[in-house]
Amino acid sequence: MVTMVKDVGPKEIEDIIKDTRLVFVDCWAPWCGPCRALAPVLEELETEYEDNPDVKILKLNTEDHRSYAVEKRITAIPCVLVFLDGKPASFVDPSSGKEEKTDRLIGLAGPERYKTVIENLL
Repeated sequence: MVTMVKDVGPKEIEDIIKDTRLVFVDCWAPWCGPCRALAPVLEELETEYEDNPDVKILKLNTEDHRSYAVEKRITAIPCVLVFLDGKPASFVDPSSGKEEKTDRLIGLAGPERYKTVIENLL
């Protein structure tokens, strides 16, 4: 069964970020081909992690919520914002020991890219 990723507004995102350890917010627009191609990838991830209360995947239509897109400095879509423990995500790269910002994933990618981020952050 494929789960639909919930399309939300800024207020709901902020509430979910407060209550969920790791949140992906897919910032998209209806006219964006790569955004539409990313939807099934994120739906697959949503299904895979649906039993994990620490992971939530959401969508935000940038056409409907332009001020949120401007506030978050989204200049290219698809753009998946990543929040960990209530703030923009970062993690320590085990190979370099350096903290790396992972607060946004820009462009179309397969599920492995997102799974790697989830596994590194959890």
